[in-house]
Amino acid sequence: MPRVSAFDDISRASEDLIFAALDYAVENAGISPAGFTPFAFFDSASGRGLTRYVSGDGSNLQECQDAGRAALQTVEAGVTCVVLAWDGYYTHQGERSEAVFVEGYEIGQDHGLLLAQRYTRTDGAVRPVGNPALIGRPDPLVHRVTG
Repeated sequence: MPRVSAFDDISRASEDLIFAALDYAVENAGISPAGFTPFAFFDSASGRGLTRYVSGDGSNLQECQDAGRAALQTVEAGVTCVVLAWDGYYTHQGERSEAVFVEGYEIGQDHGLLLAQRYTRTDGAVRPVGNPALIGRPDPLVHRVTG
């Protein structure tokens, strides 16, 4: 029997964007021990784009993440995939650790993918721990395409 993966119902380009965002999120986690400003990657026929989301003075990263979620409810026509990324904490087998999260959505799919990548900090350097974990299949973040 063939093995079914959460990635079976999305395109290879969307899968690549999700993992590119995950790699970039881990890289950003090493820049500041206080967490990075949430960002989104977009894929479209014209290429990839990156947007960071800041709310207020930018010090409350949850507010910044919420601003990203609100902004991503509508995307321009031609966008094929959107990924929102943020820094936080993840508990795995009873152990809480720092982690980056990416929430990826291929436009037109019924569900997205929520992945977490745990990491450790040693002397300012970030090192991933284990493999990324699929922790959810959220409803689509994007509700409307304009243009």
